[in-house]
Amino acid sequence: MMFDNVEMTRERKFILIAGAVLLVLGVIYRFWPAIASTVSVADEIALKTEHVEKYQRIAARKDQVVKENAAVRKQFRQMENRLLSGSTPSLAAVEIQNTLNTIAENVNVKFSTMRVMKPPEDEIADYMRVPVQFSVDLDIVQFKDMIYQIETSSRLLLVVSELDIRQLRSRDGYRIRSVVTVEGVMKAPAVAG
Repeated sequence: MMFDNVEMTRERKFILIAGAVLLVLGVIYRFWPAIASTVSVADEIALKTEHVEKYQRIAARKDQVVKENAAVRKQFRQMENRLLSGSTPSLAAVEIQNTLNTIAENVNVKFSTMRVMKPPEDEIADYMRVPVQFSVDLDIVQFKDMIYQIETSSRLLLVVSELDIRQLRSRDGYRIRSVVTVEGVMKAPAVAG
């Protein structure tokens, strides 16, 4: 036998290893599309399973979301019932003035001035703010009661948007002179066009 005594030289070992590596690379090159599609299918299945689980969680929350939606709609209707009912900003301002006069009677004060301000231009959607400004001299307890009654009015949604307070010295102690701007909200009148 001729090959029994053949000793492998360093060059032959290198050529044999290089051939084995090239053979492995050739096999990988030949079967790569099949291997890659198997891996990508597994990833795709995992991704789709994750999406299905997400949609199942969303579907399971449906009843809760329906209840939350009903609660928000009820609260919206209650808030909308507290909007000013006038068809124009001037008529809505009269409603604010009447409410402020009732509050002033409850607190036992008289307004020095009261005037309707121009509605601001930065309105949102179908609603507009109607501001009324008044000035009044009163003591701190009356002031607190008046602001509280304005902000917690059960009939109208009113907000104190501006407040300017000055302290006055009088015979019976300190009094406050304040200029207050109160805003109510109404549905914006429909624009013909």
